[in-house]
Amino acid sequence: MTPRPDPQTEAAWLRKLERATSAHERARATLEELIADARAAGVPLMTVAKHTPYSREWARKIADKIDAERAARHGTSPAAQPDSGSST
Repeated sequence: MTPRPDPQTEAAWLRKLERATSAHERARATLEELIADARAAGVPLMTVAKHTPYSREWARKIADKIDAERAARHGTSPAAQPDSGSST
């Protein structure tokens, strides 16, 4: 097992990890929004899956989640939104 570093070294690494985690969360949120937007624009989910790290099914679930969150923010139901192409 690797010995534990001194507190200053550990703190520096934890700051780096926290910054990277924060950047990853922002990038993932952006990607999820883009997946929902692409589906709404009519891009087939199989095509989305080929260009993202998600399968077609995960892309659909992500787009459904984003659509539901957007609908909740705007006080509408996802069904009241324009056709999102969820059958693709």
